[in-house]
Amino acid sequence: MQKDSRAGTRVEKIMVVAKKSWRESVNGKFLLFQFSDKEGQLKGVLWQVPDWVDRDIGVNDVVRVQGELKDYQGNIELHIEKIERLESGEYDQSLFLPASSRSLESMYNELLNVISEVSNPHIRRLLETIFGSDAFRKDFSTSPAAKSWHHSYIGGLLEHTYDMLKLALRAADVYPEVDRDLLVAGVLLHDIGKIQEFSVTNNIDYSDRGRLEGHIALGVEFVSEYIRGIEDFPEELELRIKHMILSHHGSLENGSPVVPMTVEAMILHYIDNLDAQVRGALQILSRQSGDRERWTEYVRLLNRYIYRGDNDSEDNEG
Repeated sequence: MQKDSRAGTRVEKIMVVAKKSWRESVNGKFLLFQFSDKEGQLKGVLWQVPDWVDRDIGVNDVVRVQGELKDYQGNIELHIEKIERLESGEYDQSLFLPASSRSLESMYNELLNVISEVSNPHIRRLLETIFGSDAFRKDFSTSPAAKSWHHSYIGGLLEHTYDMLKLALRAADVYPEVDRDLLVAGVLLHDIGKIQEFSVTNNIDYSDRGRLEGHIALGVEFVSEYIRGIEDFPEELELRIKHMILSHHGSLENGSPVVPMTVEAMILHYIDNLDAQVRGALQILSRQSGDRERWTEYVRLLNRYIYRGDNDSEDNEG
């Protein structure tokens, strides 16, 4: 959701066309857009569509839009009055790439510090080989962790992994019976396929491989290639690491081909879901921080509204 997204607000913005489709209503046909920029996403509606708009404006195009925000069934949408397609050089690409506000270098260096403390020599060598690569570091540090929900911004994958690692280390302290090194490996490698799953241009979308294979399969393939290059890597350890990647979504209906069947895999799933849902909810609250509503819009992925309460301390003063 965009900042200052109140009904009646006049809007003029440069945004990327994330989606475009024809819809019909009792009032006739209209074009439904979904625009995006660093502030989030915005639905747009265009009536009386000129032929050139349908022909010349498509997904991933950059446009300048003008119009008024209106409330439709509890959701804010832009009723478009003017739209024009911009050419390369007529806009700043950084407008469309939301990024982590945290230090990517510091977070990545902390991952390396934890890897250096791994006692299992096979796991440490695997992680050092992968995370010690400068090319990998660049890809991992700039990848998003999702398209539109949690950590859906540049650096999101690193941020998600970093926060999960902190949770995992705490869990290993609480449950000393758990294989700490294996849990660290699972956290660092579970979403590694997302580097190939997403394509980042003017917006974040799925790559062809991402849609056809998904990050779980891509991740297992990625790790398998590195393990094959390590002499005498234990078969049992390879099996356990791959199981953590394969099962981290927790259930078949959520996309995991198998359910977690080791304690480390169970912990990985729970902290992955914890960080994803909390960060996703915080992103929703952050995107609407400019308004005075006590509740967010309806969050379909959570099947609920999120309560923010009073966001102005003066409201609570007597």
